[in-house]
Amino acid sequence: MSVCAGIVLYNPDVERLRNNINAIQPQVDQMVIVDNASDNLDEVQKLFDGDQFIWILNDTNLGIAKALNQMMEFADSNDYKWILTLDQDSICEDDLVKKLMSVSVDRKDTGEKSNTDNIAMVAPIIIDRGTPDGNLRSDESVSEVEEIKFCITSGCLTNVKTVFDIGGFNEWLFVYDVDREICIRLLRHGYRIVRVNTAELYHEHGLKTVHKKLLWKKVTYRNYTPFSVFYMTRNLVYMLRKYGSEYSPRPFLRWVRLYFAFCVKFICEPDRMLRLKAFTKGIREGYAVNINEM
Repeated sequence: MSVCAGIVLYNPDVERLRNNINAIQPQVDQMVIVDNASDNLDEVQKLFDGDQFIWILNDTNLGIAKALNQMMEFADSNDYKWILTLDQDSICEDDLVKKLMSVSVDRKDTGEKSNTDNIAMVAPIIIDRGTPDGNLRSDESVSEVEEIKFCITSGCLTNVKTVFDIGGFNEWLFVYDVDREICIRLLRHGYRIVRVNTAELYHEHGLKTVHKKLLWKKVTYRNYTPFSVFYMTRNLVYMLRKYGSEYSPRPFLRWVRLYFAFCVKFICEPDRMLRLKAFTKGIREGYAVNINEM
């Protein structure tokens, strides 16, 4: 079965992107690269040329959700049932697609029929190189394949039809919580999300982890821009209002974490007033949106 891959770009680190594409290129038939108006687009395009690469160039940054929908439309129009979605900071292992596809297709070699009809996403283990224990493996003793409720879109093998069935990715979210929101809707529609615990994706976050001492306690966080603070805050408010415990098992504690995280950043980071404005604007817009229409 043929598979394509899709990568969303926005001002990528060129060397890391080169490693990303070199790792996945031999594993798929085509690659669709959606660029959200990167400043270094000319440099990036020089590296990747040929019939295997399909470029979708957006004039402005339309967000991750829009780019993912553009990938899905490409896959659908080119008769790909499955697409592997990636972000620019991830590196695949050499046989990632093979491992993920082993779950998504019938096991014809043994005559065994796998229950794949309602599988929407097949995800790997995520190894975060930015943290010492950045591993989403829940338990070393779990089975090779397990049902999960959430996965990030990077490294995820996605059934194109299921995404169209539920209306696509929520473009209003723009960037943060896009993956968690679509997972919730897929589960609501009776689809399954599974993880292959023998498959690994190496992820290196574009933002460096910061360690600082606040009073008597050492805190660790990432230095997000006011732009990111706005979308993280706005989308969190929206998700908690719309999905409640489906989004977070303890919604109240999630609110507490939001305010605590902002206080840490406000105290420790520069541009305090810009961050405060972004935070309050995010709260305001998160409450203003009609969740029944989104």
